[in-house]
Amino acid sequence: MMKRTVLISLFVLSAIFYSQGQQFDPNQIKNSLVRVVVTINDKESKVLTGFVWKNPNQVVTSLHGMSKTGTIKVLYLNNAWRKVKIKKVYQKADLVLLEVLPGQDPVPIGVAPINNFHVGPIKFGADVYAFGFNSGAPGSSSRILRKGDVSPETLNSLIPSKDKAALAKIGFPALDLNILYLEGSLLPGFSGAPVFDSQGRLIGVGDGGLEKGASNVSWIIPAKYLTELENSTVTALPANFETLSQLFSADVRIETTAENSEILGEELFKQTYADPVETDEFEFYPTKNRSLMEMVETSDDPENLMKFAEELEGDIKITLDYEGMRFNIFEDINNGVVLAVPVEQELIYSNEEEAFQVVSEVDDGMNIYHIGLKDDFSETDFDELLVTVGELINTNFAERYGLSGFTIDEEYSYTLDFGPDRKIAWVLSAANEGITGQDGLTYVVYVYMTVLMSSEKTFMSVATIPIPAEFIVLTATLGGLDCNNPGMYAQQCEYMAKVFKTFSATHLTTFAY
Repeated sequence: MMKRTVLISLFVLSAIFYSQGQQFDPNQIKNSLVRVVVTINDKESKVLTGFVWKNPNQVVTSLHGMSKTGTIKVLYLNNAWRKVKIKKVYQKADLVLLEVLPGQDPVPIGVAPINNFHVGPIKFGADVYAFGFNSGAPGSSSRILRKGDVSPETLNSLIPSKDKAALAKIGFPALDLNILYLEGSLLPGFSGAPVFDSQGRLIGVGDGGLEKGASNVSWIIPAKYLTELENSTVTALPANFETLSQLFSADVRIETTAENSEILGEELFKQTYADPVETDEFEFYPTKNRSLMEMVETSDDPENLMKFAEELEGDIKITLDYEGMRFNIFEDINNGVVLAVPVEQELIYSNEEEAFQVVSEVDDGMNIYHIGLKDDFSETDFDELLVTVGELINTNFAERYGLSGFTIDEEYSYTLDFGPDRKIAWVLSAANEGITGQDGLTYVVYVYMTVLMSSEKTFMSVATIPIPAEFIVLTATLGGLDCNNPGMYAQQCEYMAKVFKTFSATHLTTFAY
């Protein structure tokens, strides 16, 4: 069984200590938050977060969430809708100031404008707090982020090259824009979210959501740019605006034709909010759906995925439909871990395994387990931890399958530094002998593992992947198998597609940016 006690015995390698930053009181700002809904067309709207700025009729949010057509509405105190217009635009920093349209009921009593901000330095590793509306959640929630390090601390240093070219062509946000780089990405709906330090001082505005593999690249617009926004004389959206807005994913798109505010609120909740899959320490929310190819194009390290695809096509002669492979992406909002789950499968927490598990309707021996532990790993040797973890996992599965053991495939096993204090390792092991399945076929069992370690957590994804030797013989006999046109071999193609998706989902486990 994939018991956490196996891992806990391992982590005596680290000191048993975990510290949390100073607690921030959300009651200080909940009456300053608003939900912003922007109509795109007759059937689609965007949802993002904003905050009341200096007077109850003014709201600050992200410029990229606006639209040249339709209406803009804000929801005060979670119960009072008001129509607003664009008052000022500061495109360099992707900020917009909204103002309540005249002729409506007054903004309700109890709304608390934010009146000032803090521009002092933020210490590396310090916790900061973003507050916003996660998708269509009925209430606001917090997102604890950690001050990271990127040098120089500008947008140009952070974003993927494909998006850098697009932003440079459009002209904003400016690539030389000063930002606050934080470890952890914004949840859908958090574009425009106010971000505070541990003393409750406004330090910036949530922005980003640009694709980076399974994760998103997010950043904070420093609060100093609010002054530039207030002084701006621009009131119109910039040219090529719609092209820019398509790059961002930290806002949410919903289908709606409702004009009635009460019905609109119900549609927001139904279409965009989902309960997390959670334990006491980890809380995974679904954030988006992406194709395999979309993630490979922006991933930090797709090497093993490309290598496996080349091996399937070049050596085994199996061609799969990679374009059709899609994954639901989940992010843990407390610890910044991102998971990819094939759309045909479900992420659950298994009490029996004491682990998160990806399950499907068919019990074919392909499983993905996700296990995490929060602790102080700042003095832990990652290479030593990796060896110990690998031995324990392989011993566990050798006992489970009745095997003599596993051998590590060095070609698929390597480590990547992921910033100053974070590492990722990928390890592939193959069983030393085959096993006979209930269908009478001979299977070679592979164990693929992704291990994340930072100073305060270790998280691993472990997949078991049985591959029938008879499939390999079949493709050799046929001279190859094109699963884009499988014919009578649809069952074999479906199985091998699941093999690749299981391998890919495990490989794509990563840190949030």
